[in-house]
Amino acid sequence: MQPGANKLAMPVIALGPSGTGKTHIALGLGLAACQKGLKVRFTTAAALVHELVEAVDDRRLQRLQKTLASQELLIIDELGFVPLSKTGAELLFEIISQRYERGSIVITSNLPFDEWTEVFGSERLTGAILDRLTHHVHILEMNGESFRLRQSRKTKA
Repeated sequence: MQPGANKLAMPVIALGPSGTGKTHIALGLGLAACQKGLKVRFTTAAALVHELVEAVDDRRLQRLQKTLASQELLIIDELGFVPLSKTGAELLFEIISQRYERGSIVITSNLPFDEWTEVFGSERLTGAILDRLTHHVHILEMNGESFRLRQSRKTKA
């Protein structure tokens, strides 16, 4: 392990349909980490990939990767809402690889693992990502009806 590596850098993946509390749980974990004085970054998958692609264009990718690596917890929300370009998928793979057993990561997705290939566009890349993420993982399966839908029904009743 690298100096400063987190022995407890286990990924958390929250899977389930929209509105079942995945983002809420991720934010709660992030808030708890902040309250313990840890450096936390919250972003959506689409925003992170966009930022990575822009960093490549601006020749500042290494700087951004270093910044992301310095975060003790990286929360990537909504993986799977938007398919990624080949470049975007590869850049996201690099971030996940850099964090493997070094930094904690929380990922939320509305897709089961067997549909992640649609997001990353390559079975090989998806397999490599899942191999790293699912080693020592805590999987939260969020099931049930959307909280927003349930709330909407209550206000109409």
